[in-house]
Amino acid sequence: MADKKRISETSALRLAEQIVARSMPSGWSAKVVQAPGRAAGRREISLRIRSPDGEVNDFVVVVKEKLDPQSAVNLLDSMGIDATTTLRGVRPVSVVIVAPYLSERARELISARGVSYVDSTGNMHFRSDRPALFISTYGAAKDPWPDDQPLKTLRGRGAGRALRAVVDFRPPFGVRELATRADVSTATLARVIDLLARDALLTRDQRGRVTDVDWDRCIRRWSKDYEFLTSNRTTRFLAVRAFRDVTATLRTVKWRYALTGSLATEPFSQIAPPRQGMLFVDDVQTAARTLDLRETVLGANLLIAEPFDPVVYERTTKRDGLTLAAPTQIAADLLTGSGRMPSEGEELIAWMKDNERVWRG
Repeated sequence: MADKKRISETSALRLAEQIVARSMPSGWSAKVVQAPGRAAGRREISLRIRSPDGEVNDFVVVVKEKLDPQSAVNLLDSMGIDATTTLRGVRPVSVVIVAPYLSERARELISARGVSYVDSTGNMHFRSDRPALFISTYGAAKDPWPDDQPLKTLRGRGAGRALRAVVDFRPPFGVRELATRADVSTATLARVIDLLARDALLTRDQRGRVTDVDWDRCIRRWSKDYEFLTSNRTTRFLAVRAFRDVTATLRTVKWRYALTGSLATEPFSQIAPPRQGMLFVDDVQTAARTLDLRETVLGANLLIAEPFDPVVYERTTKRDGLTLAAPTQIAADLLTGSGRMPSEGEELIAWMKDNERVWRG
């Protein structure tokens, strides 16, 4: 949009009414109503849906000009709305949250409590038991009205190193304490922690110390901005010999490397024999000569990358004479890969959940 000024709560409410109404099945209606004899106010406004047979449900409308994930959690907590599950899943609550834009994480947290939402870009999750109705639509994936928050992305070497620190080390920890331990800039780490806190991916106490981290979702959040192929300087090769010969050679080399991707999941879990290898090295050409590789565009089965940051060589493990990247790094590389790699990433994350004390410092 040319106009970057965030729309008002009044405009957001009007658009929400229109979005819900035009998404209704034939014969249904949706209309904003307010308590008679009172001035308009958040707590007095309802969105009334009516079925073709006249059955009505009034949804309490909560309008917010801006609502990040952590603010959404705080709002739902203040309203006393906890998720109530039934055999059919989360029980719907007759409340709808309206905002100009709701991020994917905010939408996830809201719907997990059984609350409906509508934003002005068309993201909508609307559910009612009586009358029975369910509507789900998608709008913008990014905020059309970005604000001046200091950090909006986990893209880049500093953010990646900081994210790895937050996930790799077990809380509680303070910013300076973790920065020293992980050799990461205190300022960058603080900004990344602020971003993750806004996305309700970690918890801090009153002193600002991190007390809990949702490391699984942090990795997934990072994978939205980081990608093995594009975040690193990557070259595609064809391994002339079998993978077992490549790994046999890797056991003998003196230069620094870290195996990642499918080849690195074998000690943890494996869906099927790997078809493509992924490797971090400092010098791609030296690795290519040593491993007898041929650079190619089509039919590549080994991707070699000069890493976005030396953090890929940190917190590695040795298995069967091979140097493996940290599970957090392998998981992110797999989740951003092609073919069955994302499935392998899910398998690795499942192993990480069962063996947290093994890999987390």
